[in-house]
Amino acid sequence: MKTLIFLIFLALVIYALFWTMRKSQAEADLARRKSLERQKKQHKEALTPEDDVTWPVIIGPVRGYDQSGADSEIQEPSMTSIEFESPKKASL
Repeated sequence: MKTLIFLIFLALVIYALFWTMRKSQAEADLARRKSLERQKKQHKEALTPEDDVTWPVIIGPVRGYDQSGADSEIQEPSMTSIEFESPKKASL
């Protein structure tokens, strides 16, 4: 009878050790996955520019009225007439 109790106790101790070992491996795997995700995110952020870019806006044809009341079309800008200045250059 004492041998049976000892074997049950020994089995519980071995199970507890096995359970804690699996738990620590799972935590290590989770930490490794989070680290890889963080590295991927940093790599992706390093590739994308941080500066806000202001893109030129192409305006469609606009109709207006001149002083005589006649309907006239306002000339729209072409892409060669649009100039882009970065916000850093504009502030300097």
